[in-house]
Amino acid sequence: MQAVEFSLIIPAYNEESVLNRFFEELEAGLNSWVHRPWEIIFVDDGSSDRTAEIILNKNAEDDRFKAVLLSRNFGQQPAVSTGLSYAQGRFVGIIDADLQDPIGVLRQMYEACREGRCNVAYGVRQKRQAPVVLDLSYKVFYRFMNRFSDHPWPVDAGDFCVLDRQTVNLLLQLPESSRIMRGLRSWIGLTQLAFPYRRPARAAGESKYDMLRLTRLALDSMVSFSSAPLQFAVFCGLLASLLCGFTTALFILNRFFPSFTLFGYSVGANPGVTTIVILVLLTSAFNFLCLGIMGQYLALVVREVKRRPQSIVREIVGDLQRNRVAFPTTRHESFFR
Repeated sequence: MQAVEFSLIIPAYNEESVLNRFFEELEAGLNSWVHRPWEIIFVDDGSSDRTAEIILNKNAEDDRFKAVLLSRNFGQQPAVSTGLSYAQGRFVGIIDADLQDPIGVLRQMYEACREGRCNVAYGVRQKRQAPVVLDLSYKVFYRFMNRFSDHPWPVDAGDFCVLDRQTVNLLLQLPESSRIMRGLRSWIGLTQLAFPYRRPARAAGESKYDMLRLTRLALDSMVSFSSAPLQFAVFCGLLASLLCGFTTALFILNRFFPSFTLFGYSVGANPGVTTIVILVLLTSAFNFLCLGIMGQYLALVVREVKRRPQSIVREIVGDLQRNRVAFPTTRHESFFR
């Protein structure tokens, strides 16, 4: 049996409206430019519609279409990591199931890796068809991570990519439970190439990322890959200390030198609770902000210490074997036997 040349991982959550069309595009594309065995691994992230059933039917027709069915909805990032742990190809691609990432760009990225021009080829969204607020949120998030992450992220680069086997093995050996794939992909280094493209609107269905999910992803990314929030907390503490020291100095000067004024205003001219209330509220706000930032980092530490699996696999569809080098946080489907 020939070794698998190309594995394509597709996280799917309630995508029944696009799957049949997606099957056709994928099969036509891969048959035309992958000239050795390939496999497609769908990771059903606890869908409540017919997504899993449609994938099972496709596997019965063509055993190159395989699936990993999770026990519930764990989220896109755990689904992608789970798919990586089962991919056997020399090269591994990651693509969403919503038909927003062009198959033609996937081919360009695969050929770049196959020709040895890079270890990682990733897509960069030049323009996306999305609501204004959502599009602005994406732009702010990626630019923040590019500027303040401990290792800069490529701007507007999502999970759409192709990786060679060396990169996949390195990713699978990283021990953390909170895995943001685009951040880890950037962190490992190696040779990486960007492939700009325009991202169209969804072919059908609705985006599974609302503002709440995006906010959670942004917080997890910032805490996992950047110490900037902690540095900001230190800055807030220093600023609050300076402000309190400056205000205290003004009151002391006014106490011993009643004629002392600041911009024509005598600090002690109108004694009362207003100044005290403002200072207390300001200091409290800084304290709660810093506590919240530290709480996010503490929550990440607690998650890592628990060592819970990223996902629990309910069923394997097709001939799939878990990679030996995979991170020890994804449990096998034998729990359900």
